[in-house]
Amino acid sequence: MTKEEKLILKFKASPQSISLVDLLKLMEWLGIEIVQGKGSHIVCKMENKILIVIPLHQNDCKPFYKKKSLKILLSHNLFS
Repeated sequence: MTKEEKLILKFKASPQSISLVDLLKLMEWLGIEIVQGKGSHIVCKMENKILIVIPLHQNDCKPFYKKKSLKILLSHNLFS
């Protein structure tokens, strides 16, 4: 099992348990473009369409945004 697969399984099981850095790595592996937004916001785009804007709080994000990211990734069928 690759580290990407392990991270996907961990994220699906408990989205709030992974770090923001791991979440952003996972999104990049799935083909999502990560762009620095204004101030302390990170914009995640796919095909020039904004999927989610994640505000940073002490170099991480709130668990709500991790759960919302999981729902968005599942709705776009990005996990196999």
